[in-house]
Amino acid sequence: MIDKFNIKDFPDLAGVYLMKNKDKKIIYIGKAKNLKKRVLSYFNRIHSDEKTKELVKKIESIDYIICNNEIDALILENNLIKKNKPKYNISLKDEKTYPYIKITQEIFPKLSVIRTTKYLEDKQAIYFGPYPYNIYYFIKILKKIFPIRDCNRDMSKVYSRPCLKYHMKTCLGPCVYKNIEIEYKENVRKIIDFLKGDIKEIIKKYKHQMLQASEEMDFEKAILFREKINNIEKIAINQISELGKAVDEDVFVMKVEGEKLFVCVLTIREGKIVGKQSTNQNISNFIIEDLFLQVLTLYYMKHPLPNNLILENKYADYQMHIKEWALLYKKVNISIFYPKIKSRKMELLDMSLINLEKDMENYYNSKRVVEEALINLFSTLKLKTYPKRIECFDISNTQGTNPVASMSVAIDGKKANKEYRKFKIMSKSSPDDFQMMREVVQRRYSKLDIKELPNLILIDGGKGQLNTVAEILYGLDLLDKIDLISIAKREEEIFKLGENEAYIFSKKDESLKILQRLRDEAHRFGITYHRQLRGKRIISSELDKIKGIGEKRKELLLKKYKSVKKIKEQSIEELKKILPENIAIELKNTLKGD
Repeated sequence: MIDKFNIKDFPDLAGVYLMKNKDKKIIYIGKAKNLKKRVLSYFNRIHSDEKTKELVKKIESIDYIICNNEIDALILENNLIKKNKPKYNISLKDEKTYPYIKITQEIFPKLSVIRTTKYLEDKQAIYFGPYPYNIYYFIKILKKIFPIRDCNRDMSKVYSRPCLKYHMKTCLGPCVYKNIEIEYKENVRKIIDFLKGDIKEIIKKYKHQMLQASEEMDFEKAILFREKINNIEKIAINQISELGKAVDEDVFVMKVEGEKLFVCVLTIREGKIVGKQSTNQNISNFIIEDLFLQVLTLYYMKHPLPNNLILENKYADYQMHIKEWALLYKKVNISIFYPKIKSRKMELLDMSLINLEKDMENYYNSKRVVEEALINLFSTLKLKTYPKRIECFDISNTQGTNPVASMSVAIDGKKANKEYRKFKIMSKSSPDDFQMMREVVQRRYSKLDIKELPNLILIDGGKGQLNTVAEILYGLDLLDKIDLISIAKREEEIFKLGENEAYIFSKKDESLKILQRLRDEAHRFGITYHRQLRGKRIISSELDKIKGIGEKRKELLLKKYKSVKKIKEQSIEELKKILPENIAIELKNTLKGD
């Protein structure tokens, strides 16, 4: 059942998952710090709760939306539950309602915190949120800097004296002093600016007070201001999943890869992300000019067009065309944004692009696409067997030191990380890629049972490397049991043992992409291992100069500090945790001299 949902292809990222029944109706919505682990937990254990068992039985498909962080996932989950009202969320999970900040629209506006969403329908107020943490500390800080009222007093009356909060300087006392309207409204404006994300003025004020306290040698007070600055910066991070009722926008991203078009649209209504639309289409049979403009307008002929549209900067030249089309056909005076710097809109754009990339990865990893590519590989190259398991070898011999080899593995066209292997080259002669390849292939296949052999071996290189590996396989009596090919990087030519002419696949061909991804994985895995060994060698050679540091102490230092640079940064007191004092002093003096 797990394979049915392709959970192994889910990302190890924060997000929201949507479980659907056979009618494509959402029956459960959940959030996760790690989507793959969380969704997998529904299927790799026996549940004691009957409702959970019933839910799992009815799941026919699972969608997800990737978020930038866990907090965004928390808020998006809440929004989607309220919108879709899934059957099992009511039974299995309490519907969360997070605090909002409400500012009334009257002569002397009132600031308050609300926890029930029914108040959000009040048109005589402005709302910000939700705020999943520290809301009351947030309000306390805000009112100290920009005092406004939070009481229930009737502002049409004049009271005889102000309340205690006036004397605490967290309110200007409009209940008594009616001549402060200009100053009061200025404070309200600054609070609204702050809640929209402009924290510069508050930070500037606190930094000034922090420096002033520091100059007066009042360091305790300065530290308090520094902590306030840190807290404000933490609290004031924009929650991109919901910001305010006025926000009504889409984030539209697309990408063409080969003959395939991929589109992903994040939909934000009343300031809340309420869904993701993803689609892909083969465009090989179409003659298309201005593809982006055609795709965008076709999409919005079938979907509601929002007031705001967020696009990548590379589409800025289409602005006038989109605005004119929107006004003519959809009667919408649309605003278009192309975020370039860090902002709420940039975060939304990044979030959409992450979702688009994952949609593309899921497509290429889909069983049908991969099977078609492997069948094409099998028939085009006339292989002995279907290439269910492919092993790829690469030599890493950077700077002529610490030569290593790596082996990446694909099973059914998908990378199998747990099957990867790395080899420290034992040959002590001068660097010779052919000799190193012989050694690695001999070590890999000389002890394997015939059932453990791959169907296909892929070598990173040309005919020379191919023939080298063939010699070893022939000596092991395996040459007739395994297919052997190589991929030459310059033109991505595929060479098959025993044939003179190279096979040239289209750059768009998924068969070639499977081989390229496997080759690139072997190279990445090998380079990483080479850097580890080189780092250890450098550390060891530096430490060999120091009397009293043998293999055991080198191992302890290496394990704890990882690099010579980190060791140099340690104090003698810190090094004494591993070394005797006299050796710690000697080490510091020696490395300082370097």
